[in-house]
Amino acid sequence: MLNMADRMPAKKLLLFVVASGLLVLLVASLWHVSSWRGGALPETRAMVDGPAPDFLLPDLYGRQRSLSQFRGHNVLLVFWASWSPPCRAEMASLQRLHDNSAVQNLKVIAVNVGETKGQVASFVDRQQLSLPILLDAGNDVQQLYGVNQLPLAFLVDRQGRIIARHLGLRDWNSSDVITELNLLSGE
Repeated sequence: MLNMADRMPAKKLLLFVVASGLLVLLVASLWHVSSWRGGALPETRAMVDGPAPDFLLPDLYGRQRSLSQFRGHNVLLVFWASWSPPCRAEMASLQRLHDNSAVQNLKVIAVNVGETKGQVASFVDRQQLSLPILLDAGNDVQQLYGVNQLPLAFLVDRQGRIIARHLGLRDWNSSDVITELNLLSGE
């Protein structure tokens, strides 16, 4: 049978092991958090009432497009992917909105995130879409805008400021939405 004197070194050893383990976890956590600040998590700069960050992306025809090219128009900037069921469902209403003359001075731009040109072109052909589709294959603009769920839309006014943001599926061509878009854009 062990007496108290024999058990003390075991307790000290256990305490040392636990303290060392906690120290390792603390150092690893601090390193992980500091690596985020170093660039792994981009600063979200796209906020309502703030400026819409400009970008340059190719369209399906290889032309480079920037958000600033649409200055002077209200822009509905929608981030989407063809693998997302809500995005697939939303694209038809975005096309109808694009074609609808009831909304004045609005450009609809769909930014596809993370897919190849071939994947996007195949989807666009099947859906018979003609609205501008931009390709963010490297997810750079997605990160710039802080997009981590799809679909996500930003309404940008004529001066390049974000005046509204909407997450999730929406019927963009409904009369309520058209009224809301016209009110938000001051038309």
